[in-house]
Amino acid sequence: MDPHYLTRTFLWVLAALVIAGCTSDRSGRILDSTDTVLAAPLDQVKTALIDVLSTEGYPVREADDDRVVITGYRRETDGLWDWLLMSRFGVGRSKAEATVSPESQDMTRLTISIIYEAKDHLWSAWQKTTPPPHRSAGLYLRSVKKILGLL
Repeated sequence: MDPHYLTRTFLWVLAALVIAGCTSDRSGRILDSTDTVLAAPLDQVKTALIDVLSTEGYPVREADDDRVVITGYRRETDGLWDWLLMSRFGVGRSKAEATVSPESQDMTRLTISIIYEAKDHLWSAWQKTTPPPHRSAGLYLRSVKKILGLL
């Protein structure tokens, strides 16, 4: 058998798998989302949002767009074993995505979405589901409003 034939076949199969993975439907994600307009300037809202998410254990990451705030998975512990909780041993994990956009000079639209994943046992796969109340987007919105003095 020609060794080039095996290489080409392997590359075609690999390309098919990559294409299939890229065409998957992301609209099936279950999000807990809230959208509101706050009576505060954009920079204050973004600062308050980052403060709330950081305090709750979400590592805030840089996004290409200044209006978008994204996080990694919420840290459950500050110890060495946190990566095991997020990858294998945990029963729930969450990430946050938010956008802030100006409605006017003193009004800002804030959208917060929480992506929550849970599993039944150690070897099961993570499944998207509705977050528990203590991880809800509404709770984080309330915390942002409290920091801004809007409650």
